[in-house]
Amino acid sequence: MREKQNSRATILDRLVDMEPKVSHEPVQRLLYDIRQVKAMVIRDIENLLNTRRQILLIPASYRELNRSVFMYGLGDFTSENPRSANVRRTLRQDIEKAIAIFEPRLKNVSVHLGEDPKKERNLRFRISGMLVVEPETEPVSFDTFFDTNKGEYTIKR
Repeated sequence: MREKQNSRATILDRLVDMEPKVSHEPVQRLLYDIRQVKAMVIRDIENLLNTRRQILLIPASYRELNRSVFMYGLGDFTSENPRSANVRRTLRQDIEKAIAIFEPRLKNVSVHLGEDPKKERNLRFRISGMLVVEPETEPVSFDTFFDTNKGEYTIKR
């Protein structure tokens, strides 16, 4: 993807006023290059991963509720054993599903878990996919860490 390609800001980025004292935003403020779009995607994925959703069983007849803001975020894995194969598989699937639903700029998302030999309560994984910024697409991957002591996900910048 060309670095000069500009993309329109997300609706949230257009609504948030980063400079409240400036009464008129220039048009350039609403256009971003690919580097800025990647930074926004990282920010938004971190927010998604660090949001805990309620543990509720949803009746099968409410299928669309699974794709609503009501289900935004991940389940809480802080009390789980990060070395358990079942926990790791569930976490990986939960991350893939959440990103597929709530981050439309990433397509074909896959999550690969790795080991963090230095810290046994931390998980390291890589989120990969295709960043879609019309009219172009670009493969991306983000090295991500989950600290089970803090319950916090961090994406390496």
